[in-house]
Amino acid sequence: MMNVVFRLILSTALIPALAGCSMLFGQEGYFRDRGDDYLKADSIPPIIVPEGLSESSLDELYVIPSVARDSGEGVAGGVFEVPRPQELGTGQLTEKVKIQRLGESRWILINTPPSEVWPRVRNFLGRAGLQVAFTDATNGIIETDWLQFKTDPDNKDRYRLQIEQGVQPESTEIHVLHMSVGKDVPAGGQVNWPAGSANAERESWMIDELAATLASEESSGATSLLAQTIGGGPKVAILTTTIEPLLHMELPYTRAWATVGYAVQRGGFHLWDDDKTMGIYYVGFRQEPDEDEEPGFLSRWFGGDEDEPPPQTPYSLQQVLAQLQLEDNAQNRAIFADVLLQAQADALANAPGYLVVVRGDDNNIEVRVRDAYAQLLAPKQAQALLQVIRRNLI
Repeated sequence: MMNVVFRLILSTALIPALAGCSMLFGQEGYFRDRGDDYLKADSIPPIIVPEGLSESSLDELYVIPSVARDSGEGVAGGVFEVPRPQELGTGQLTEKVKIQRLGESRWILINTPPSEVWPRVRNFLGRAGLQVAFTDATNGIIETDWLQFKTDPDNKDRYRLQIEQGVQPESTEIHVLHMSVGKDVPAGGQVNWPAGSANAERESWMIDELAATLASEESSGATSLLAQTIGGGPKVAILTTTIEPLLHMELPYTRAWATVGYAVQRGGFHLWDDDKTMGIYYVGFRQEPDEDEEPGFLSRWFGGDEDEPPPQTPYSLQQVLAQLQLEDNAQNRAIFADVLLQAQADALANAPGYLVVVRGDDNNIEVRVRDAYAQLLAPKQAQALLQVIRRNLI
């Protein structure tokens, strides 16, 4: 009898407790699941900054980059497809540090994002005892304070390090600029940096020391929040226009020409001839076998057999350019102005290969691929070739 009474009392006591739990944890309770609340969220008016105050503090902390494309809806005559993901930089599992050279210019290339390289460069300068006088993480600039070499007591020196996005995804370039002035020149005020280093040997010293340090240390993976947007975005992108795909490059023309020349000698391309004055490479292409490549991706256009000899051509670039039979219209005049000035002979028979055309000014370069008669390729075919060039750039 006592057990029955105890159970009755316990049940009676649990009723308000369970009701209290539902008030706390139910759909209408205080601790309810709020996982779907965002579906009911409404837009609110943007914050209006009072007149006379700066809006810089309201900038986006994590900026969403804009998609590089023109006003067109895609390549003319094509159906939109989800693009294949861009390959990561070469050897992402193993960090590589290289010193690149083009003419008299030298810079450090590392296959690590700028946001990871920035704190490592700062650490290098600190360990080397080089005081930092100025930093601009947004633009990737670090300037040292004045220093004096023991072998040169009459002058004082300063370095400017420019950290930029590389041409490949998740890669970084470090450019070094050196200046030297007399030791009695006032150190205060704005520094007027020269266009080129005052002393190539001292520039090389900084590049060699920094490259050696980056190569010898193990990256911790730490990143700088302030340096998330270094470089302002990728230097190279494939754009789709209403006419044809283009490879857009934000590089000096000399470097763009050189790196495209490097790219069209690799990855299945074979360079037959080129003319820097005309800005054209004449190339052949044969798809290289790739065990990891999805079957049929490039082979639908280019085929290829590892036992076949490299493609050849019986014509020189000058012969090809002299006999293109181009229609004299605004588009062709903009791209092939120099070619149209030449005498047009009869068309060549079965001209093989492709013309890789480099056009534009510094930091606004366009690269397009045409057939050997300078006619438009099928959009997917042109884009596939540009993707190969894109992967081969340095």
